Amino acid sequence: MKTLRELLLGMEDPRRVALLAIYDRHRELFHYATGSGHNHQAWEGGYADHIADCIRVNLLTWEALNAYRPLGFTADSATIVLFFHDIEKPFRYGPVGHAYCWPYRNRVYHIGGEEYAAWEFVKNEILADLESLYGFELTEDEHNALRYTHGEGSDHQKLERVSCPLAAHVHHCDNISARIYHDDGRGQG
Repeated sequence: MKTLRELLLGMEDPRRVALLAIYDRHRELFHYATGSGHNHQAWEGGYADHIADCIRVNLLTWEALNAYRPLGFTADSATIVLFFHDIEKPFRYGPVGHAYCWPYRNRVYHIGGEEYAAWEFVKNEILADLESLYGFELTEDEHNALRYTHGEGSDHQKLERVSCPLAAHVHHCDNISARIYHDDGRGQG
């Protein structure tokens, strides 16, 4: 089974250089952090295991779906989204005070008069910093897929399509890893 780094090396998209640089810079943290607090891949290194598992599911299902009926996005585009879909987690579940700790870790956001740490906002800030630091850009569909990787939630509209096909695909890949293989794949990232 290919590791996360090997999966990134297999990409054809030129942005793989940035993804590999991010992975190499944060490798220790990615293999320290858990995949979640308790729901899936909740062991040390579970974050890297979960991301690698999502990408493997992507490669398998993208190929099958694209053979059935051509998809409007590449497997690499889905890999990029899946690589970043939980990018806040290493900084959330990694060691406090560690050299890799992101400056937004304990940030409090004010929304509707309420104060809380909203990790979705932290994810967007981390992603914006990484785009700037490593010189890559995500497409509009990739941003949409990142927003809706975990479903549409309260954004769902009966008469309007909110998430794009890429978002549906990455949601499916994440859901398979987190809900079907939630306790499998230890050390395979």
